[in-house]
Amino acid sequence: MSIRSLSLRWAPFVLLLVVRTASAGANVGERAENLLLKMSEAAHTLNYQGTFVYQYGDQLDTMRIFHKVENGKTRERLVSLNGAAREVIRNHREVECYLPDEKSVLVEHRSLSMHSFPAVVPQSLHRLEKHYVIEPASGGRVAGHEVRGVLIRPRDSYRYGYQLWADRKSNLLLKSTLFDDRNHVVERFMFTNVEIGGVIPDGALRPHKPKKGTVWYREGSGVVEPISGKLGWKVEQLPPGFVLSLRMVRTSAKRKTRVEHLVYSDGLAVVSVFVQRVGTGSPPDRIKGLTHVGAVHVFGKVIGDHEITVVGEVPAKTVDMIGTSVVPAQ
Repeated sequence: MSIRSLSLRWAPFVLLLVVRTASAGANVGERAENLLLKMSEAAHTLNYQGTFVYQYGDQLDTMRIFHKVENGKTRERLVSLNGAAREVIRNHREVECYLPDEKSVLVEHRSLSMHSFPAVVPQSLHRLEKHYVIEPASGGRVAGHEVRGVLIRPRDSYRYGYQLWADRKSNLLLKSTLFDDRNHVVERFMFTNVEIGGVIPDGALRPHKPKKGTVWYREGSGVVEPISGKLGWKVEQLPPGFVLSLRMVRTSAKRKTRVEHLVYSDGLAVVSVFVQRVGTGSPPDRIKGLTHVGAVHVFGKVIGDHEITVVGEVPAKTVDMIGTSVVPAQ
């Protein structure tokens, strides 16, 4: 898996965002928890469309988003407005990535992500207080909307902090900032304009028709396997609070090889470990060691005839610790 393909797959379309934890003061914690739950509900029940910017380092990308909920099912379309033309169509079953300049379409069996901006989904609430502190943050205005804020600070340097701002009326998340243990901003998402509610026509959710000669790469459907079952690979050393939360075995879209996918989470931050056999179709620019795309750090190595790729929107030391300790389970 090359850094170029990761930039297409992971940024700017995915933000590993979200959460909740308890505050030192019970009343403040209750208010913050309530706001985060409302953010989650808003992101999954409201129709909205707008334009948001994604900033990481000196890079600034602009995206147009159309989001529709109908009969309890969600559909979404993202369109890049600068740089190479890109479109992403997501629903409850799969993700389609249209890459016109490469004359290809990638189809993955990955449902509308609970980590996709601007969704906020609390997970394992009881686990978070050991690793995060939640506080109220100042409000203000974003894209012409009055907002209220929440600050989520990590207790150590193995995870990022988050500052979130939600629309006061609808509770839709309109801005998020990711910061490291030195309070340096590493990533920022923000709507520049947004229409909340109303009708989203089906035509707004359809991609531009692919040109002739476009090649479709369709990933084999993944099978979620029990964590307690027999693992092919494991991580010997994990940062505090991270546990194995999901294991899936699937077939890669382009190389048609078996991929073991392990997901580790602390209830907020998520790190994915991908293991696949090295084949003749392996890219010459395979990732070796540690690199990053914005706030997403990536670690790659080869063990025997298997390629290991570790990806997470976490500090470099977290991905490095996990990546260097991936070993065969047998």
